Amino acid sequence: MHPLLLRLRGVIPPLVTPFREDGAVDLPAFERNLAAYAAAPLAGYLVLGSNGEACALDEAEKVDLVRAARRGAGDRPVLAGTGLESTRGTIALTCRAADAGADAALVVTPHYFKSQLAADALIRHFEAIADASPIPVLLYSVPAYTGLALPAPVAIRLAAHPNVIGLKESSGDMGFLNRVLGTAPELGFLCGSAGAFYPALCAGATGGVLAVACAAPEITCALHAAATRGDHDRARSLQRTLMPLAAAVTTAHGVPGLKAAMDLAGYAGGFPRAPLAPVSEAVREELRAALALARSAID
Repeated sequence: MHPLLLRLRGVIPPLVTPFREDGAVDLPAFERNLAAYAAAPLAGYLVLGSNGEACALDEAEKVDLVRAARRGAGDRPVLAGTGLESTRGTIALTCRAADAGADAALVVTPHYFKSQLAADALIRHFEAIADASPIPVLLYSVPAYTGLALPAPVAIRLAAHPNVIGLKESSGDMGFLNRVLGTAPELGFLCGSAGAFYPALCAGATGGVLAVACAAPEITCALHAAATRGDHDRARSLQRTLMPLAAAVTTAHGVPGLKAAMDLAGYAGGFPRAPLAPVSEAVREELRAALALARSAID
């Protein structure tokens, strides 16, 4: 197992990008979040993920955020989402992220031309990136956004590349997890679905990159700790208690919901970038109740 994977055993929040009302990146707010997260036993940070609204950022903003994450992360690893639609563009952004201090690159499947992206095309894409990247690469499958799930045989084939050290899988497909780890156990598996976090840990996942951890890092870390020490009754209880909040900040209300929950929890969610819009006051009240329930599990 790659040494970096030993440091990624736990909960990794996919950091949001706080924006001001005018749409500008609020870098001081981003830095304040990192300072606040230092008190939680998190395993690292992901910057430029789906919940960081990476698709709405320009390259200069992305590099600035990686630099800020590196400054504020202390000795915790920083993963950077560098996947773009072209192989060439992904390699260039990965190199820039490495120069800015990222410890590893999280590379999402390209998907715009998904009908032409069969297994051989995906393998060529990821192998070229892994060959050129100065930092380790983790694969990223998020079919809810891309409409393209990374096939298990492709993940298994890429696991043989010395610079591909893991993957993040966000659909919660336990069959995929078991097929991949059954053949390539050396690959670090990061669960990207809070709803599947506990069962994924039981099946061999090394950790989780969970949106809900941005608003409730303590309960997500407590869940991981309980599962790791074999306290399965406690882990199952925490999983159930976490679910209303986890569902609210992902499938129900997305990034605007996550940012509102962070504001309610004392972090800086900030505004989403247009065309996304802030949630309503009614949704905020729903989030407030879900957040209180999650907090009650560890008070």
